[in-house]
Amino acid sequence: MGARLSTLDIAIIIGYLLLMIVLGLLAKRRTKTSEDYYVAGKKLGTFSICAMWMASWIGGASIIGTAANGYELGISGGWYVTILAVGTFLFGMTFTRLIKRIGEKVNSFTYPELIEARYDSKTKYVLAISTFLSNVGFVASQFVAMSAILNTMTGWTLSACFIITAVVCTLYTAFGGLFGVTYTTWIQFALILVGVVLLGAPLSAKAIGGVSQLSQLPAEWFDIGRYGWGTIIALAVSSIFSFYTGMDSYTRCFSAKSEKVARNGALWASLTILFIAGAATFIGMAAKVALPNLESGNSAFIAITMTYFPKGIQGLVIVGVLSAIMSTAVVSIIMGSANITLDIYKGAINPQVKDKKVMRMSSVVSLIVGAVGALLAWVVPSIIDLLLIAFTFLAGALFFPTILGVFWKKATSKAAFVSIICSLVVILVWTVCSTVGVGGLFTVDALWPGLITSGTIFILMSLFGVPTSEDIRKAELFIEKK
Repeated sequence: MGARLSTLDIAIIIGYLLLMIVLGLLAKRRTKTSEDYYVAGKKLGTFSICAMWMASWIGGASIIGTAANGYELGISGGWYVTILAVGTFLFGMTFTRLIKRIGEKVNSFTYPELIEARYDSKTKYVLAISTFLSNVGFVASQFVAMSAILNTMTGWTLSACFIITAVVCTLYTAFGGLFGVTYTTWIQFALILVGVVLLGAPLSAKAIGGVSQLSQLPAEWFDIGRYGWGTIIALAVSSIFSFYTGMDSYTRCFSAKSEKVARNGALWASLTILFIAGAATFIGMAAKVALPNLESGNSAFIAITMTYFPKGIQGLVIVGVLSAIMSTAVVSIIMGSANITLDIYKGAINPQVKDKKVMRMSSVVSLIVGAVGALLAWVVPSIIDLLLIAFTFLAGALFFPTILGVFWKKATSKAAFVSIICSLVVILVWTVCSTVGVGGLFTVDALWPGLITSGTIFILMSLFGVPTSEDIRKAELFIEKK
């Protein structure tokens, strides 16, 4: 695609990137303690929590990928983001108030800290390492997506786009912490909705002469199960389970100023995510009508934007996509920084460290996390498989210890640790065997054997093992008095 953005549209994008850095610097003034840096002082309201939920789960894959699926599959292509909306709703209804309550009681800033309060430090460190690796993978994937879009739209070199992406995202995160992310997320939330829902979908409809023109598409484009029900179910399980094992889900709860805010923010976010699912799918289907001969559906969103949208509006729509990508990247940088600074350094190396030193470390470690993510993206620019493995690790190995630890008194720390380790090993072996083409049982998605291994070992060891006095005390703290 040879078209480039106009000078006006490029100015809009540059202005947006500069605004993100300015907001990070402004947020630095409010960031006085590590509590401010990592959980925004536990002061966030419903709109902030809603915006952060939507922004952290709606990334480049959610918009560009859903439009691509809409182009190639039709309405069935909207399943991924629709499932994210369902996952946000279910987590909001079942876990947000509970996690906020327990988090206040045990003074947790991170998901691994919460797990340590329920089990032990060994389990916490395994979890911290797993979540750190997944966060770095997230950062890298978003850097790749954003630099590719900037390169395509502006004609700047890919190296320059990559450097701009990494520097802007990392700097404003390191400056302002979660307050900085909150400020920028307000803007990003609005831009995502404006770019995709309020501008992208209506202008796509105009480009094809109205919604009714979708009738030109073959009947299978309106088959809701065309994606494949086996794939849809596996995607639903892994994605929804990831809400319960994703560190950012817990940070949303800890950051809310009340249990009610924690719940309502998630519920409102689920509704906005549903709008994104519908709009992005529609844009892809409209692109199929308007531009039926694209080499790949991956270019559908950009192609219809560049071909049919007015100058100036193009920049706003592209900024909406960039906002989705950046918001996911910066949340992952914060989470990765918390894994190292709070879970590992303060938790294991220097428990008596003063908060001022933690604050200094937080900014430095955020810069390092961003740099590591950028390095991974530069060395391995196609990292979708690594990302899927990270998701499988989190959902398969951590789901049962997390859920049952909150609701089941018999859960023990030994059962949690052993089940997580065994599940991680099974998932890794299964993935390797599947990759090298062993076949047979190894054609089954690694998520399922991972879940079965984790659940079976955890439940049996908890049922037939002897809980320690510490197990009993922690179970009572979590379950009887919550």
